[in-house]
Amino acid sequence: MALKRRWIEVHRLTISGLEDGTAYGSFLRDTRNKIEQLENTVRDQGGKSHALYEAKVIKSRLRMRFLSYTTGYRPDILNTDGYAIEPNPLADSQTGVEWTHVLGARVNGRYLLLCEKVQSGIWPSSIEHYLQWMIDKVHGQEWVGDKEEDDENITVSLEPEAGAAFVTRIDDLTRVRLATVRTVRPNPGWIDLENELASEADDSKAQKADVTMTARREASLSKTKGIVGAIKRMFARKELDYAAIEGEREDGQKDHFTTKKLVERRRLSLKLDEGGQVDHSDAWTRLGEMMDQQD
Repeated sequence: MALKRRWIEVHRLTISGLEDGTAYGSFLRDTRNKIEQLENTVRDQGGKSHALYEAKVIKSRLRMRFLSYTTGYRPDILNTDGYAIEPNPLADSQTGVEWTHVLGARVNGRYLLLCEKVQSGIWPSSIEHYLQWMIDKVHGQEWVGDKEEDDENITVSLEPEAGAAFVTRIDDLTRVRLATVRTVRPNPGWIDLENELASEADDSKAQKADVTMTARREASLSKTKGIVGAIKRMFARKELDYAAIEGEREDGQKDHFTTKKLVERRRLSLKLDEGGQVDHSDAWTRLGEMMDQQD
């Protein structure tokens, strides 16, 4: 059977505003199932259309299967028997689809999504917007909280899980000129920036808080203390959300990198079906094995 090599990225999902104890997987599954018609799950983003075809929870793991398409895209067909170009046989209302598999599970206190990276499919940044759109569509202005001043709308955040290369790249810098870190409520990292930021963010009813620190001229931020030290501690505890670093390498070249660019990822070989697309059953098996290895 033919194989397709696909990158699988690790992202951390946070949904704030839910009642305590709400399981993310069940919540997203139930939200999707409240939309009866597939056409009502379609959202247009950047010239493409995406739909959450199905959401299931199997053995406490969330399986989301997205389909993506471009309306009116019917390229010419190459007949390899005689290498002749032929018109596409699809009708005006028909088009091809790309599938994207996403597996979710809670691992050591955080909820991870393993996202298949499909060139013509839905990407993690779009998944965040899609899930928010779907929740708003189903739940509307549904507010959660015991008191009016504590009420909070349901808000989705999807941040990349930084790979080991992120910290290695920090250590390779001779000077760190600028560092930015973002924490997302209610992740554990929310209270890590020595509590003062968390207190201000809570008082402001913020969903996300960004802190940026810049070194003095010709100086460097400490790579073991302060904001960079906090970034490393959060990384070690698997609590790091988005972070960005600017600095200078030993050869004098400037360097700039983020957790989005250095996301934890792995390349898997996935079986293809007779139509040349990734076999759904094999995709779930391979993603499940990868989830088993997350710590």
